[in-house]
Amino acid sequence: MFFDVRYKIMRWIKRKMKIRSRMHFKATIRRKIERFFYKRRYSAQDIVTLMKSMGLKKGATIFIHSSWKEFYNYTGTINEFIDALLVEIGTDGTLAMPAFPLLKKTDNVFRINNTPSTTGILTEIFRNYPDVKRSANKSSVCAFGPKSDYLVNEHLYSVTSYDEKSPYYKLAELDALIFSFGLTKYYIGTSIHCVESLLRHELPYFHQFFTTKNILKIEMEDKTIYYQESYTKGENLIYWNYRSKEKFIKHLDKSKYVRKKLSNLSVNMYEAKYLVNESIALGREGIVMYKIPIPSKKLFVKINS
Repeated sequence: MFFDVRYKIMRWIKRKMKIRSRMHFKATIRRKIERFFYKRRYSAQDIVTLMKSMGLKKGATIFIHSSWKEFYNYTGTINEFIDALLVEIGTDGTLAMPAFPLLKKTDNVFRINNTPSTTGILTEIFRNYPDVKRSANKSSVCAFGPKSDYLVNEHLYSVTSYDEKSPYYKLAELDALIFSFGLTKYYIGTSIHCVESLLRHELPYFHQFFTTKNILKIEMEDKTIYYQESYTKGENLIYWNYRSKEKFIKHLDKSKYVRKKLSNLSVNMYEAKYLVNESIALGREGIVMYKIPIPSKKLFVKINS
């Protein structure tokens, strides 16, 4: 009850002060201060060179999270950055990014070809690249390369956005590297939500995340309409903060995580296979990144055990 009230109050304050989020507000102030200290400029090739030192190789499958506002010392264009990545991974490599659809309240139709991405300007420009594939789901993913069809084609049939048919789980099967640019220390990325989806039928704790059925109207590439049924959280507020996430991350093997900086730009890298599999193993032990629902021991007893 306390968290519900506090959540509603914070939402009201954010609307009145036109603050998108407390994190966004703090990041804006931080950037203004950092600009006095970080002056070094860098190119797309500089970024690629850094990524190679973190594990990027020819033929790799990579998934990118980003905050483009943090690229303020970058000297090139978004297209130059994307092109440099595609050249480096080569024709055997696959590049993927989240591309959650911007759905208007008056028209909740997800048009695969036209609905913009809400996950940043980098993802929106990549979405419009020739031959990029986009998955049909409210947690949509765009991909280019020989593994793109495998990543996105079954997302339409996901019961949850991060289940076995989702690109987020398949990244682990492909031994993908998850890079994040300009995001917080130990930023994990959306593949962490595979935990809830994979354990939803096994443990009562994770079953709570999927109590509400949603219908999403999707206009496919051939203009046919598909009504997708999926499940999300119910009335219970799902809540975590930096402290609870940091506490969870301490259980992960730091050798599977690399963090470097290029001028002001922070770059993180996780191995998708390790992140997903280890997070599921920790989930079975009752170790999660959430404060709400409270992870009490009784909720981690196997269903029908």
